[in-house]
Amino acid sequence: MTTTRCPAPIGFADVVDYWAGDLSRAEEDRIEEHVFACADCARELASAEALSREIASVAREGRLHSVVTDAMLNRLAADGVRIRTYTLDGSGIIPCAVWADDDLVVSRIRANFDDADSVTIVARQASGAEISRVSDVSVRPGQREILNAFSAAHLRALPATRVDVVVTAQIGGSERTIAEYTLEHAGAFDRLGGGR
Repeated sequence: MTTTRCPAPIGFADVVDYWAGDLSRAEEDRIEEHVFACADCARELASAEALSREIASVAREGRLHSVVTDAMLNRLAADGVRIRTYTLDGSGIIPCAVWADDDLVVSRIRANFDDADSVTIVARQASGAEISRVSDVSVRPGQREILNAFSAAHLRALPATRVDVVVTAQIGGSERTIAEYTLEHAGAFDRLGGGR
């Protein structure tokens, strides 16, 4: 039995960008034309679609913690994932909370990531207990924002507390703090029940 392999397979990054809607119309057209003629690449795209359903499911089940893109958030929202967003830009203490119907909470972390090889984001309660850590986040030149997505279920379990977020970067072989933020987490609220 002989099998014919695709001579110019679509790269995984392009498949993910296509799924997320993060390509130009011309790039989308190129991929669609190729996929209609290539069974191998059509299977890859179908796998990406299955992955999208799993990501949405993981977010709803409270098991997601990852750096994401705007396109990915838009796709998750289109798939029915309820997303709450807070912007961390160094402008004082940021009040925040999580509601009973939230699936995902996203921190838009804004800073100057120039010269950074990679970034680590650590969130700690006022007591010092670590809430989360995302390490080795790649950044590109000129990037000014990282979207850090948390499971809302994980955050609903937290009491009302101050949360300190520290962003460190690997710059020229050494680790440096490049941004610090403080959130005042009010706890979990039930919009329908009127309370916590």
